[in-house]
Amino acid sequence: MKRSLILFASVMLMTACGGDDAEKQGACLLQQSRAALAQKNYAAARDSILSLRRNYPTAIEARKQALLLLDSIEMLAAKDSLAVADSADWERLDVKAKFYERKLLEDQKE
Repeated sequence: MKRSLILFASVMLMTACGGDDAEKQGACLLQQSRAALAQKNYAAARDSILSLRRNYPTAIEARKQALLLLDSIEMLAAKDSLAVADSADWERLDVKAKFYERKLLEDQKE
């Protein structure tokens, strides 16, 4: 059920994202990434951001937002991993989560 909802949302976003405008295309990929993040599908969220960066180098505003979103994705992925980590991985994941929290705060200042 979850997968079909994600697939449906992705198809709807892709349909709405027609056109040649790089900023518009970038905004659509950001929306896809946010939808995947809401479903805790971190790999798909990352992939959307990487696709935006690779395919729309002139979508400056979308790319700025993508940097912040990517930091959020990494931070939330690390926090989720912390919840199920064993003691050997816990310290590494805790450091990673704190790093992305600090980085996100710094990026938001700019």
